[in-house]
Amino acid sequence: MSKILLLSLIFHTLFFQSQKLNDDLQFRKNEKFDQKLSFEKRNRIIYNIFPIEESEDLINIRILFPQQIIELRKNKNNQYLGFVLNKTTQYNYSKWDRNELKNTVEYFQKTSIEPDKTKEVIDKLIQSDQIKLPTDSQIENWNRNYLHCNGINFQFKILNNLQKQEYSCPLYQDEEKQSIKIIAENIRFVQSKLKLDSIYKNFESDLPLGKSYSYDGYRMIYKLTEKQNEIREKYKPYRESLKLKKDTIDNYLKSLIQNTNIRSEKINCFETYHLEFSPKGNLKRILVLSSDKPKWKDALGLKDFLQDQKEIRKCKKVIKEIFVNTDLSWLDLKFNLNRSISFDLNGNPQLSDDTIY
Repeated sequence: MSKILLLSLIFHTLFFQSQKLNDDLQFRKNEKFDQKLSFEKRNRIIYNIFPIEESEDLINIRILFPQQIIELRKNKNNQYLGFVLNKTTQYNYSKWDRNELKNTVEYFQKTSIEPDKTKEVIDKLIQSDQIKLPTDSQIENWNRNYLHCNGINFQFKILNNLQKQEYSCPLYQDEEKQSIKIIAENIRFVQSKLKLDSIYKNFESDLPLGKSYSYDGYRMIYKLTEKQNEIREKYKPYRESLKLKKDTIDNYLKSLIQNTNIRSEKINCFETYHLEFSPKGNLKRILVLSSDKPKWKDALGLKDFLQDQKEIRKCKKVIKEIFVNTDLSWLDLKFNLNRSISFDLNGNPQLSDDTIY
């Protein structure tokens, strides 16, 4: 009994290391031992969200998006309670070396859901019979070959009936199958009814300036300082001009990709490659972020480390071949152009535009 009390005291102490920036926004510096904690323990310690198995409510439904946790409950007094917990990680780098990560900080904020909306979402999920569906590993022909696509988890506890489901890239599946259609429709319903995108944007607007954030360790945003915003405004006319030409540029670059036969080559390009083109279209630079580069500490040995570096060089060579004859002179661009390219598990390249217009 004393051991249980001690563990509870440790969890309680760790959670209240979180600090508030205002009435809603909280933050907590990640410690080294956090990396060893299970998913459920992290939720308990950082966000004060306990395993759904411990719920005493009549109904408890939890939906876990990478950037948000949705909590929907009907308690023993038949009251409907719900909230959205928005979350992200702040990445703090050394002033002297922008590739050196000093520490990370968790930022989070709870937003209440109105009782009538909570009831409506609970009723929709129960009536759809999703609780009876299996997790994705038990659904035939579930496609897991997507890169950089996050999963969504559902947890149901209705009286004593408990069900947990994991779905990787659920909105990219073939919805002709009834079970997949139910999952996808429920996700879109929850996103729309609770206005999750709008809630998350409000959360991001409250985050401190001059820092980098990511909710999944891959998609990064940087919040500009006031001075940086002034510079951004100065170049607004150029960005607006570039935005008008965006579709034309993307279609042209994608046509180069489609007309280059690289599928036969054995490439393992799991990183994102950031490209910089000159105003005339010459490929000036290919950059792989330090977070994507192979690290000695993660390698199985010297041979493994060198092989990963070799694969990156090989991928850069393939990218150079794709854009060797790029010509954008007809667009009369005044500044350099940036795009990113990544490859799926079959080696097919995907172009993206990370420009903040």
